Amino acid sequence: ELNKIKSGDFDQWMLDAVINDLKLSQLKQFENSTALASAYFNAFIHHENWADKVKFLEDLKKISKEDLVAFANEFYKDNYVVTYKRKGEDKNIAKVENPGITPVHLNREKHSDYLTNFETLKSKDLSPVYIDYKADIKKTKLKNGLEVSYIDNKTNDLFNLNIIFDMGSDNNKKLALAVGYLDFLGTEKQTPEDVKKEFYKLGINYGVSTGGDKSYVSLSGLKENLPKGLVLLEDLWDNAVADQESYDKYVAKILKSRTDGKTQKGNILWTGLFNYGKYGEDSRLRNIYNADELANMNPDELVQIIKDLKGYKQRIFYYGKDIDAAALALNDSHIVPAELKPYPEAITYKEIETGELVNFVDFDMVQAEMIFVAKGEKFDAKKLAQSQVFNTYFGSGLSSIVFQEIRESKSLAYSAFAAYSNGKKLDDANYTYAYVGTQANKLPEAVDAMLDLMNNMPEAEKQFEDAKTATLKKIAAERITKSNIFWKYEGLKNRGITNDNREEIYNEVE
Repeated sequence: ELNKIKSGDFDQWMLDAVINDLKLSQLKQFENSTALASAYFNAFIHHENWADKVKFLEDLKKISKEDLVAFANEFYKDNYVVTYKRKGEDKNIAKVENPGITPVHLNREKHSDYLTNFETLKSKDLSPVYIDYKADIKKTKLKNGLEVSYIDNKTNDLFNLNIIFDMGSDNNKKLALAVGYLDFLGTEKQTPEDVKKEFYKLGINYGVSTGGDKSYVSLSGLKENLPKGLVLLEDLWDNAVADQESYDKYVAKILKSRTDGKTQKGNILWTGLFNYGKYGEDSRLRNIYNADELANMNPDELVQIIKDLKGYKQRIFYYGKDIDAAALALNDSHIVPAELKPYPEAITYKEIETGELVNFVDFDMVQAEMIFVAKGEKFDAKKLAQSQVFNTYFGSGLSSIVFQEIRESKSLAYSAFAAYSNGKKLDDANYTYAYVGTQANKLPEAVDAMLDLMNNMPEAEKQFEDAKTATLKKIAAERITKSNIFWKYEGLKNRGITNDNREEIYNEVE
């Protein structure tokens, strides 16, 4: 590929497309306050003129194809490196006898001189800022009757458009497989590579994804190219063509991903075992097709599922400037049937009762990792405040009871934490869970220590007050902005909440 640049074997349009892509990346980067601050101080440290940094992309537009070819030939001549990684067994490892650990007494009430002096420093307290979701999320309708929720982008000229279907693989097992296949497809007029080139030229990205209960068709990028990008997306959606070769590549990618997943201990523990502990044999994780089923699937059927998706009930969320222009583009390009179909009935997965069972996987490593999982009652909004304080005081962070007792005092684990996890939906159960990662020979002691803490939580008044203060400061410092306002509201609605409940939580924590 480098030789193609050196020989000029690339189209002229690629220069403009690359600059569009760099503009897109820069705008995305500077949406993040930390990234913007980093750009400021890096420019200062390296004595760069900020005005030059700002007009850098404009300067790039002056570079010709001939300039780029000359640069590549001057600076990329014989720059090649080969790295070898060899695996083997180290025969020189010395085994050391465990000398035993004497627990360290935790002086929770004592302060160093540094902390005492630090706490005399005064700073202005942050006040919480709450969201009025009904005022901040505006709504309009398209000519076809579809509802569009929108939030104005006051930061830059990027947009994000999401067509949302409130159904997923729970409603149709093949849906997740079908939408993933779209990334491998072209049309009768354009190859898959051509499709990607056209999007790249515009500084536009598209995506289709599905989960258990939601599916999304999304478009994002430079606002000025939204209409053209939407035409491209709708053309691909309506006219995608399946072929066996692309489907075989897709299946190979899925199977490779599964094989890779089984080599990752974190994936095995937190995805595989954790799901198995909550649901047993019947879960979303296992609602997939095996290798033989994938190989025998008809790719034409999958493409038809993608095309049929447009005929189901749907809603739209737009984040960007000029909602009128976005609505006009949608009216022109997003054509749907007059009567939209209701969603197929969804599978429900029963959360099994916990207790007594120990599920384990033998994995080739010198450590041992364990999660304790306990199913509780169904989601209750009244427990949100208490659970936040509990997690800060008891389970998470370097100053939590669990971390201090198990790691700092007894040196029984590399990592240890516990949490009360609230259900994501009204009918979901809450869970208490705890984690220990330790040396294999310390596992019995670590288990005993964790169970003792879970059943006999120590009372440390100063630590409890600090946990309350930390919880309040976290709420006070949180700012829900931009498109996150909509997505946060979506999560609240799943729990039957339609207002910014952080005010209630804040007052209760106090």
